Amino acid sequence: MTVAANISLSTNEKSLVEVLWNLYVLQNLNVRTAFRQKLESEAIEENESQKDVKDSFTRAYNELRAGEVKHNARNLFKN
Repeated sequence: MTVAANISLSTNEKSLVEVLWNLYVLQNLNVRTAFRQKLESEAIEENESQKDVKDSFTRAYNELRAGEVKHNARNLFKN
């Protein structure tokens, strides 16, 4: 049985997570390492993005509370 046939059977029998895990385990160490590094990089980027959004909202809220709002929000969504 080939790897593709095994994965095809797994798709019918297991969840997508199990199929992906099986694919990962079948890879050599270099591929697994590169994949793990990519996942870690994506997680870091996502956390940085979430932090940027949080900081932006915090800054806007603080400006609003202090009466220091310098822009009109109605202009943000004009065509």
